[in-house]
Amino acid sequence: MISAPPKMSQIMQEMSERLLRNPATPPTPEAASVALLFANVAWNESVGLVHAREGYRNVWSAIEADNPNLWNELKSKEIDRLIDELVQYKESHYASDRRRILVCGIVAGKIRVEWLPPAAAGVDVKWETQLYGLVRSGDESGAIRFLQSTRQLSRIQAARRVAEISVELGIV
Repeated sequence: MISAPPKMSQIMQEMSERLLRNPATPPTPEAASVALLFANVAWNESVGLVHAREGYRNVWSAIEADNPNLWNELKSKEIDRLIDELVQYKESHYASDRRRILVCGIVAGKIRVEWLPPAAAGVDVKWETQLYGLVRSGDESGAIRFLQSTRQLSRIQAARRVAEISVELGIV
């Protein structure tokens, strides 16, 4: 019997808590959000979504602007070191788990994670995740344009594929 993979929300909580200076004390919402964001970035890097750090740098900068003291709650201000530590943790504890995180955040005080299964052999992980991300964010026209430009699909073919992904993600 094959067991179900661990809940991604529990794994993200476990990983993000590793970054807290004092995990026994509840963090501020800003510190919790940044630690969770770093866990998300580390996870996706470990499954082949390289350059995630740069794409999210503006997010943690905006959170930091709201609460510059959040760094006092984290083990370090060295962002790359924190993320590298989490990549190593993921690889040592969840090496065979190749799911990709599509959306990760805190909703009503609980960690919520939407993920994609591991990419099929030969599939460009970054490309597929970007496509699903466009659809998930509601940017159907952007997803259609993305398919047209990267896969040379007609508008009708691209729209059909976007509709299939919407159903797959439970958006429709």
